Amino acid sequence: MLDFINTNDTELKEYNSKTRNAMQEMKAFCDSDDFIIDCRKKAHLKVNRAIVNGKIHWNRLPKLINSNTKMKKDIDGIDLEIFGLSLAPHFISGFNTCNGLSLGCAKSCLMFTGHGSKFMVDCNGDHNVAIARIIRTILWFNHRQEFKTRLLHELKLKYNNLKSKGIQLAFRPNVFSEVKFEVHFPELFHFCKDNDIPIYDYVKDIKRIVNNPFKDFYSMTFSLSENNALFIPTALKHNCNIAIVLDIPLTKKKDNRKKYLVDVPKDFTINNIKLKTIDGDINDARFFDSKNKFVVLRGKGNEIKKDTTSFMIRN
Repeated sequence: MLDFINTNDTELKEYNSKTRNAMQEMKAFCDSDDFIIDCRKKAHLKVNRAIVNGKIHWNRLPKLINSNTKMKKDIDGIDLEIFGLSLAPHFISGFNTCNGLSLGCAKSCLMFTGHGSKFMVDCNGDHNVAIARIIRTILWFNHRQEFKTRLLHELKLKYNNLKSKGIQLAFRPNVFSEVKFEVHFPELFHFCKDNDIPIYDYVKDIKRIVNNPFKDFYSMTFSLSENNALFIPTALKHNCNIAIVLDIPLTKKKDNRKKYLVDVPKDFTINNIKLKTIDGDINDARFFDSKNKFVVLRGKGNEIKKDTTSFMIRN
């Protein structure tokens, strides 16, 4: 059994029970939701059409790595571009990609915000963003070796392209998911280390933080949910900051659209643990953060406004 700081058997049993219940509820929801079922069917159809005589024709499928609005945010004084792997979270694809999920994070997941919003369908009624994320997930689970080879190929092309322009590449393997790539895809981490590519993730599963085999260069930020605050001391012991979602307005300043009208608090206290804060919405480069901090994220998307689980901390 792992040694979790300041926790007892009762707390661990309660946490494990809530996690199991959340997983069962989200699986049942995803397996019965018409929108998700339709996206799954279309994703499987596209994958099947891309495989001819046992060979995957990648030009018929979406790229594995991409960027998004938050990862593209400017980092003052640094020529850096962040790319990531956007799989479908929890049970949306029919496979589970989030073992550390809670109901709050799953229901408020950023999967369905921005370009992933459910109304973003094309003239055929296809939600191409959701379908692409499900396709990548299917490929990871059903065609793993081909997936690994392709991702490293895309990452190498992106690295070489940016390097020729004098731009640093960083990579986030789990944009919406929590797959143990450090266990199942160590080649990815060796490639990033050999090429000085920062690699990082937000992590809810405390066991991944404790057992991280690439602690020297795989940066993990512990992601707080409504049910895992008991692991904050353990995360801090392993030199990980704590990402928290606060109910702070997303309004930007009129005279400077890069800055928010309301600043995050200078410090915050959870479970009698008081830490200074970092505004996590300024950029996504968590590997640059100073340690022993709460990384404050503003609640985003329509679903989080309905949150009743305390996943988003309300003032």
